[in-house]
Amino acid sequence: MWMMHATGPGWLAVVEAAKSGVSTTQPLMGGLTGWVASVAALLLVWGILYFRRGPGIAMGAVVVLSFLLPTWVKQSIAGLPFGISTTVTIVALAGYAVHPAGKILSPLTLLDFCVACLWTVTVVADGMAQGWSWAVPLRAYGEWALPYVAGRYCVRNRRDLDALVPWAIGVLVVLSLSSIFESFFRVNPFEMLFGDRPEELAKRDAMRLGFKRAFGPTTHAIYFGMLMTVLFPWLFHLWQNRSITDRKGEALVAIFICCAGVAGTVSRSPVLSIACGAIVVACMLYRWVRWPVGIVAVCSVALLAAFPNEVIDNVSRLTGGGHQIRLIEVDGKVAEYSSSRSRLLLMEVYRDAILKAGPFGFGTVAVTDFPPKIPYLEGRAELATRMKIVDNAYVLTSLRLGLVGLAALVLFFVCAIATGYSLFRDRPDQLFPLAACCYLGTMACFSLMMVWMSYDFGMAMLWMIGILSGLASGRIRMVSSSQFGRTA
Repeated sequence: MWMMHATGPGWLAVVEAAKSGVSTTQPLMGGLTGWVASVAALLLVWGILYFRRGPGIAMGAVVVLSFLLPTWVKQSIAGLPFGISTTVTIVALAGYAVHPAGKILSPLTLLDFCVACLWTVTVVADGMAQGWSWAVPLRAYGEWALPYVAGRYCVRNRRDLDALVPWAIGVLVVLSLSSIFESFFRVNPFEMLFGDRPEELAKRDAMRLGFKRAFGPTTHAIYFGMLMTVLFPWLFHLWQNRSITDRKGEALVAIFICCAGVAGTVSRSPVLSIACGAIVVACMLYRWVRWPVGIVAVCSVALLAAFPNEVIDNVSRLTGGGHQIRLIEVDGKVAEYSSSRSRLLLMEVYRDAILKAGPFGFGTVAVTDFPPKIPYLEGRAELATRMKIVDNAYVLTSLRLGLVGLAALVLFFVCAIATGYSLFRDRPDQLFPLAACCYLGTMACFSLMMVWMSYDFGMAMLWMIGILSGLASGRIRMVSSSQFGRTA
């Protein structure tokens, strides 16, 4: 599927160059050429599906296909950065709005109000921090509402899920195979096509446990693992469909490949997330699983609370490093630091900044780069050396959007989890809402405390939450229609 440049070095040279962390090949499509070619190819697929299958399926398919394209390939239009996924989503939504079958007006859900709240808080925070301009509400809409609305309108019932599952599973399997390939052969196929990714967050030749950490079409291995984890609920829908048709073997192969793909990132948080999400699903489905899982969970939490540093150091030692202790300065005091312990030190380092951020924070510009550009924090030793990356979505949101923004984000996740569970309670035979509920709960309570909510996987997460909202809106419409029919 992936091909080298015809004038580039041979296969062995590429592998050896990748092992040394040096790129020697010219990308097939770099910069503007890659962006235009990718957008054009996706819009061609969208156009065919638009006229053959309708605007909803076309939009869902093209959005999930866009997750296969590098997130670092962007073009600036009117001063705003447009990634490939964002660009095709805008076109697909516009096409949905003008199509006769595109039903914009539909029953509102709690998640609609949550997204509106996040958009409002972002506009207020950025307006206060950097001044008011037309770009502020547009950028906030593109960040929060655009992927959410695309998910909300592409799926309205079980039939839409069935129509989209081949596209979602296909994308997930391709991402997983590319992860396995990159981990073993130390060559990123996306870089061969589109050019090297930025290295600000991680070195190109990052290794762990003797394997190269795969970063795929994202800018960090953790983000790549989280992107695949976000899409995991589709595997449960595939399993359910194949169980009905007695073709479980296909689903098992897909599940194995996707689990291996997440493991190929050699990132602890995504691997734990897919395991914990599956365990929570099992607890919801089978009562006999709950007691042993509950006991293990309580003991684990108690052990972590009693001996946090020791537990983290030992887990890091067993899973590829990050436990080496160094001394750093935190608020004038010496503290023991390791890359794994850094998550525990984040609150201590940024506590005063969060309190001074006030209700609406320091705005988006202040946290666009690491370390955050917060005036009284700049120049601090721990930020300039070890603690510059804020690996916690809630801490970063507090700095960016203040306590009001933090409350809005937490409410958003709570409503998403509750919506998924409510959909499952109404239809216990449907696994997709249950899996989405469990995986969102795992990511909100665990994963996002280990990594900030990068748009590399955040867009996919918002799209998935939008799908839950679309299913909830469809349920309201069906209930209202049946009640109206009985009254008539």
